[in-house]
Amino acid sequence: MHPKAGLGVYYFSDTQHYHTQARERWLREVSSLGVAWLILDNPGLIAIPEPFLQAALESGLTPIVRIVGIPAEPRFIAELEPVIRSYALWGVQYIQLFDRPNTQTFWGKVSWTSGNPVERFIDLFLPYAEILVKYNIYPIFPTPEVARGFWDTSFLRLALESLVRRGHQWLIETLILSAYLAIYDPSRPLNWGAGGPERWPNTQPYQESSHSQDQRGLYIADWYEALAQATLGRALPIVLLDDPCTPPRYLSQSEVHQRMLCAIRRLFDERSGEDIEIEGHIYEPFHPSVLCLGFYGLPCQPNRGDPRAWFLPNGQPLPIVEAIRRLQKKPEEPKSARKHTLPHALLLPRMAVIQLHQVLEKLKPFLLRYQPLIVFSLEEAAQAEHVWYVEGLSWPTSAEVEELEGCSCLLHPLRLDGTELAPNRSDSSSEALWTRPTSL
Repeated sequence: MHPKAGLGVYYFSDTQHYHTQARERWLREVSSLGVAWLILDNPGLIAIPEPFLQAALESGLTPIVRIVGIPAEPRFIAELEPVIRSYALWGVQYIQLFDRPNTQTFWGKVSWTSGNPVERFIDLFLPYAEILVKYNIYPIFPTPEVARGFWDTSFLRLALESLVRRGHQWLIETLILSAYLAIYDPSRPLNWGAGGPERWPNTQPYQESSHSQDQRGLYIADWYEALAQATLGRALPIVLLDDPCTPPRYLSQSEVHQRMLCAIRRLFDERSGEDIEIEGHIYEPFHPSVLCLGFYGLPCQPNRGDPRAWFLPNGQPLPIVEAIRRLQKKPEEPKSARKHTLPHALLLPRMAVIQLHQVLEKLKPFLLRYQPLIVFSLEEAAQAEHVWYVEGLSWPTSAEVEELEGCSCLLHPLRLDGTELAPNRSDSSSEALWTRPTSL
């Protein structure tokens, strides 16, 4: 089960920002903005350090690792597998391999013209995706270049058709789509293309019409998901990403930030299933399969000509940062008035996949008896009438206990063998719930 749709941000790609002092400052900063997804560009075959990934997970952030600098050759599989195995052990669940396979830049001038690039890419992608699935990692399909090269919607449709024709259901079941957000063209409003091809059936590749719209806008997921539905009979999860290689050229920084804020406001708005008006324009709900709306706010610097920056080079926040924080402050109904939507939840800290399997195996008698929903955040746990947690693995602080009890939740501690314990909340100095799990 994937996390619900959330805000994402690219992290710095230089190694200095993985060190303790920098990571503590910046992970705390992005968490304060309501960020749920941390997008990590990993251009080489050297893994991002484990302490950084653990710190990100403990901060409630879900990493997306983008290993996009691999040449279009199969010979790197053996070198890549140890890196993938390490990521899986450290708790990474989402990895993207390759980038813009629908362009000549990806293949090279000579290779681009030799054979069908879609079928050749699927031949290349399959063994890499098999490695990811082997280690229980969701493979993210490479992000196509939007409206350039081999037209992105045509490339994606043919790629999905190829997977179906070849019978690779194992990949279809785990695959996640991705799309670059083409939202900085002043000639198109931000809500351009909403409704996808069902609303704009006359749209054709490489052609523009004053009577039609296309995928180059905030609602690109409507277009990609229509292809998935038509080809696979189902939608696929999708992540929407700022294009790190294409800074806006025709908008000022304030105009760029205004577009970002409108998109984030649409994402954060509690009326997720309704049309809403923002600055005189109607914004429809995002497609329900959208997982992440990711912006390139940290790695870029305003003095290098990229107006998407959220911070000055000295680390001082620009006005957009406070504006994003304000978007999170919504009036809430009294917690005591909330109704529980499930009877039992088992609250666990984030941990590596292998360790999670070990914990659940030890708790099997308890799981069979109560059949709780397994959750990893206080927000999810608050939906349950009874919240269970494991002694020694996760122990709520007094503040966390008060928050859950304020939602009328009943807390129950467990031993790792599934034995129920009497509640003990006298230790108000215990560590926060999301500390790194102890060894099993």
